[in-house]
Amino acid sequence: MNVGRLGGAVGEFDFDLHAARRISYIGVTFRTRSIEEVREINRVMRADLWEAVEAGKLRLPIDRVFPLEQANEAQAHMRANQHFGKIVLTV
Repeated sequence: MNVGRLGGAVGEFDFDLHAARRISYIGVTFRTRSIEEVREINRVMRADLWEAVEAGKLRLPIDRVFPLEQANEAQAHMRANQHFGKIVLTV
């Protein structure tokens, strides 16, 4: 699944590895969606998943938390592309 592309719009792709593992490559973006489509996607997601989120069965991995005053450091951490999970700014 290709989501976000923080590493840039261009990168190397190993077609042999892709074929050997029979990987399905799917790219997604919300930039081409209308606000109505995004709202419907969120509504369906909440209907399907919100109970599990509230029960603590699903969680987003948090890589690191920064105070808002360290937003530049958070941005640098994200650009280094060494994180796994979300980078959070606290207010």
